[in-house]
Amino acid sequence: MSAVKQNIANIAEICARQNLTEAIISPGSRSVPLTLAFLRHPAIQCRAVVDERSAAFVALGMAQQLKRPVILVCTSGTAALNYAPAIAEAYYQRVPLLVITADRPPEWVGQNDGQTLNQYEVFRNFCRRSFSMPMDDGHPDTRWHAQRLVSDAIAATGYPCAGPVHINVPLREPLYPDSGFHFEKDVKTISVMETRTTLPESLWEELVSIWQQSERPMIVAGLQNPDVELAQNLTALQRDCGGVLLADVTANLQSAGGIQHFDMILSSDDSQLRQALAPDLLISLGGAVVSKSLKVFLRRFKPPRHWQLDADCGFIDTFQSLTDVIPLCAGSFFAELVQRLRQSADWDREAAKAYRQQWLARELDATAIARRHADSCPASELAALRLILDALPVRSGLQLGNSSVVRWANYLGIAPDREIRVNSNRGVSGIDGTLSTAIGAATVTEQCTTLVTGDLAFFYDRNGLWQAQLPSNLKIIVFNNAGGGIFRLLDGARSLPESEREAFFATTHQRNARATAQEHNLDYHCCQSAEELSALLPGFFQASGKPSVLEIIFDADASAQAFLSFKHSLGEIR
Repeated sequence: MSAVKQNIANIAEICARQNLTEAIISPGSRSVPLTLAFLRHPAIQCRAVVDERSAAFVALGMAQQLKRPVILVCTSGTAALNYAPAIAEAYYQRVPLLVITADRPPEWVGQNDGQTLNQYEVFRNFCRRSFSMPMDDGHPDTRWHAQRLVSDAIAATGYPCAGPVHINVPLREPLYPDSGFHFEKDVKTISVMETRTTLPESLWEELVSIWQQSERPMIVAGLQNPDVELAQNLTALQRDCGGVLLADVTANLQSAGGIQHFDMILSSDDSQLRQALAPDLLISLGGAVVSKSLKVFLRRFKPPRHWQLDADCGFIDTFQSLTDVIPLCAGSFFAELVQRLRQSADWDREAAKAYRQQWLARELDATAIARRHADSCPASELAALRLILDALPVRSGLQLGNSSVVRWANYLGIAPDREIRVNSNRGVSGIDGTLSTAIGAATVTEQCTTLVTGDLAFFYDRNGLWQAQLPSNLKIIVFNNAGGGIFRLLDGARSLPESEREAFFATTHQRNARATAQEHNLDYHCCQSAEELSALLPGFFQASGKPSVLEIIFDADASAQAFLSFKHSLGEIR
């Protein structure tokens, strides 16, 4: 085998040794050596996804669940650019991906050669690191350089925090090997050992003292993976030391004893209520939060102290109040904080506990309003989502579409006893890969994976279904209100002339998902009422041997009016 092909074979070997065993490959000519290296490696499972944009989101969904990098391989030119939306989403979600793009030799870039553009650091704004493989000149140092580079790239997908990493691989012809691939046993690999950051004793004493002096401590949790130990420590903190947890629906902390309906509470127009609920100490963790009401609330009533927990030391000042960045993972921080507060007997916990009781009282009001809305507007999208959330199989996965769906879920919350894992592409919050991400998630888990999404997002990403084999545990629920329903709810959008709003924002249509389901051999169900939905859900969630689609048809105007009525009722929270 030629030296250049051996370098390519070594990429696959190093990936396998570092426990990267899943690869999503899109077809192409320039990438043939890469494709064959991964396809022929016995420890790597390869899946073909033709559309690169869909392929990258499938890999994102897989990596979300696996918590380790998934490999992406594509050919040169615009194929690589189609990875960009998913790479950006992975970057802001901190999901590890190893993105490998084939390229033309550097001397042909800018020379009007086919499938050629400047791919050097093409994702530099949206990935942790960018690498370019050396063109092989036969020198031993070149092979040493290439092997070191691959280990460096793999390490960068997880340290100091997870995210996508790009390796660009220029390849000369001939592209098709004249013999089989040989995976070298003595290939060089380098690993990064796990480390734990600690704080000095004097700093811990200061942090504990600040908590003890705070009467209204609040923890806000954004998008993150489930963490059982973190949930237990947050439960103990609130129970024993007071304070309140506001956990986004994507924070996967349903069991941590937080306020489920905080988004409803903070949507109240009572400014005195919001001021009474404002914190004097804020601790934030995780990624982005869905709730605009929460952002507006904390930006209006800025706490004097705001600690951000971030091992990567990112200065993320979403609420415009950041005072300290603590470079610890949330799990270890709260485990230590709870232990120290429990051991300290000489402080008054009552004010912090009374603050939590204030929130719990409003939680009762919000719960009653949500229940009343479901009873009075059973055909609304919010009521339909409540039925779906209550019917989800225990310990299953939930993928939430962007725009309206994830916002409604944040209003409603998810019952902690159901142990539902929630994912949503809220890093950049685009609709472009919703379906593909859910397919990727379902591919690497045996549990039922349910996608709840809007009609536009579903139709936009139909190429995600263009695969040889779709996971049978995938359940797709499409809210079809004939367009982008969010634009019928936003104050500014509602004031636009109807002809402009419906044609260029809501993009009204008359499509349904039946033909798409038939084309891809999916089970298809449809309903138009709460009664039909209640009757369909138990059977829909049973295993059927192939993926299923449930399309719910809503009257767009009636749904918009029902939601506006619900928003108006939040003024009753006092």
